[in-house]
Amino acid sequence: MVEDISAEQLDEVIAEHKVVFVDCHAIWCGPCKVLGPILEEIDEKFREKGLRVVKIDVDKNREFSIKHQISGVPAVIFYKDGQLVVFDDGSGRRLDKLVGVREIEVYEEIAEQLLSAEPEAAEA
Repeated sequence: MVEDISAEQLDEVIAEHKVVFVDCHAIWCGPCKVLGPILEEIDEKFREKGLRVVKIDVDKNREFSIKHQISGVPAVIFYKDGQLVVFDDGSGRRLDKLVGVREIEVYEEIAEQLLSAEPEAAEA
């Protein structure tokens, strides 16, 4: 089950899991209610592989929202090996979050890519 945590708890969650999806939501947000079950399914499907999904209420965690420039909800932020993931949106823009609700396949693909990506081998 996806846990609703405070921003203060996030560092601990990130340290304990290979990949973390952070669902930035608000209780008044209709699309957030649509995204919730999708991310629950992602959490169930990938938890044993090291992925964890958590929720942070943007209204209760204003400093977090400002720091991460959350201007729309739902927004999902991704961490891998303790680091914020920045990715290309396909049109050359670099993003650190997905805003809005996407098809479950989008989140599955991101989960699979982040969980399977091996660290680059160091040059000897």
